[in-house]
Amino acid sequence: MALQVYTASLLKEGLVAYLCLDNGHAFWTTDLRKATARAADDIEALKIAAEQAEQDNIVIAPYAMDVIETAEGLAATTRREEIRASGPTFVLPHDNIRAARKAA
Repeated sequence: MALQVYTASLLKEGLVAYLCLDNGHAFWTTDLRKATARAADDIEALKIAAEQAEQDNIVIAPYAMDVIETAEGLAATTRREEIRASGPTFVLPHDNIRAARKAA
């Protein structure tokens, strides 16, 4: 059975986020493993919560993505979503500056 979670970008921070539902209370996390997953045919509550968060200017462009359950928790099924979940595949310029300052 295919599982899905809702993902979006946090409007203020620009970070990738994943929707969590806890007793009807919706919130967003940057940790995919903590997201609320549902069967693909049972994601209506997630869709409604994600759309409401977009209307409330919390996130931008929410959409459902496929995930699988692993021993470590939820994991993305596509390379694109793996990259979104783990961050850039290259060192950002500000990371180089921090590393150089620490080495000095």
